[in-house]
Order: sequence, then C-alpha cells, then structure tokens
Amino acid sequence: MQNFEALLNSVQATGVENEYSASIEASWLQGRTAFGGLSAALIVKAMSKQVPADRRLRSLAVMFVGPVPVGEHRIVLRELRVGGSVTHIQGEILCGGEVGATVSAAFGKDRQSAIALPGPEMPTVPEPEECEAFHFIEGLTPAFTKHYEMRMCTGSLPFSGADSADFSMWLRFKEPGSIDLSALVALGDVPPMPGLNMITPPGIGSSLSWYLEFPQALPTASMSDWWFYDYKTQAAGNGYFHNYATVWGPDGKAVMFSRQIATVFEK
Repeated sequence: MQNFEALLNSVQATGVENEYSASIEASWLQGRTAFGGLSAALIVKAMSKQVPADRRLRSLAVMFVGPVPVGEHRIVLRELRVGGSVTHIQGEILCGGEVGATVSAAFGKDRQSAIALPGPEMPTVPEPEECEAFHFIEGLTPAFTKHYEMRMCTGSLPFSGADSADFSMWLRFKEPGSIDLSALVALGDVPPMPGLNMITPPGIGSSLSWYLEFPQALPTASMSDWWFYDYKTQAAGNGYFHNYATVWGPDGKAVMFSRQIATVFEK
C-alpha cells in the first residue's frame, strides 16, 4: 500500500518546462477518484519545487473539476507573476487529457511589521483518546480513510440524520514522518463534509470548491501528531452547503482556515 510520503515523492519533473508527473494507487481513492485534498496536495507539491523556500504558501483556491483515478497523471503549472514579495501560480492535474482539479496559489515572503494578532484560540475539548473513534470499514467508508485516524469530538457521524451539520474531530496520519504543507493540505480534506451527517442513506456528497489560508508557518510536527479540526456550516439549501473550518496544530495554534462549497445529494 502506497504511503503518503511515497505518494509525494512520485511528483517528479518530466523534463518539459513547468510539467510534473504524479502516480496514485487505489488505496487513496474516494469512490472512483482520489479524494480532493490529495489532488490539491500533489499540485502544491509540484509548486513547492519551483517557488523559492522563503515564499511561504499563504492562500490556495481549489476547483474540483473531474475524477482523478488510479494511474500516472500530469501536473502542469503556470507562473502568473513573480513579484518582489509574492509569487502567484496556477496548476492543474490532467488525467488522460481531462482536467481533474485546478489550483491557484499565492506564496509570499514574510514582511517586517509591528502588528501581530493571534489567531482564534483552540476550544477546550477532550483528548483524542477520550473521543469516539471513526473507524475504517471496508466497503462503507472511503478507501483513503485507512491512511488516517479520526476521533469525533463533537457532532454526529455521516448519514445519522442529525439536527446540525457542525462537528469537530481530532485527526492524524497513521504513518510516521515530518509533515509539510502538502501533507497539511491533504489532511484538511480528510473529514467528511458537513451535511452528510444530516441525511440518511442512501446519499452522496462531494466538494465543488475549496479555499484555504495559512495564518502562520507550519510548526515542527510529525505526521502522527494529532490535529484538531472544527467544521461548521454557515448556510445550506438546494443541495449546496457553505462550510468553514479552522485547523489547530499540535501546539494549539491555528494553522489553517478553510472555506468550502459542498454538494450533497439526497436519494
């Protein structure tokens, strides 16, 4: 089974300018496609090979266009502008010539400033060991979830007919190793989207668009450390859920803000 480090290491330059290849195997699928956070993470990994290290990822806008199946795919990048402090860059993953996902990103240098405002404080919650485990179940939960450990802290599981879409959970990779921003991007899309917990089977859901911001540098951490994810729905109707989330790192500081439009199909 391909671990996440091997997956990221599969992102290699092809010899064509601004083009990379990436290989995905079946354990990373959600149905017939790689889960969305993985597609975005592979594109970010390719970007990180071109953007100077002193320009940190600040924002990421993702559009999920089509399926990204098992196999080897192309990642094509386009630098829109390289300024004195910020690089604007676009990327897309191509599967058999069809676009699977597109990413627009901004990488920026730190700037001198006397202003420093702390991010939102992490809520007081039970430790992961005290929370309900969200287990991988063959044939029921998506294949990619076997790579992660999840513990529900508040809210309800998918397809439980809950009164609220909001929930929070602890999550981490099951494998060891140092975490980077590509891994954090993937981790941010692991939880089931709000809205799935308000319906009852049968039903399905998928992300339409996803926007991420990174308010501080990634702390030194391991992939096997716990990260806390608080997910809420701001509005919903006609099959679309408008969701937002905050992810806190092992040091208790907010490391990622997320906005998502998700589609939920009730059958």
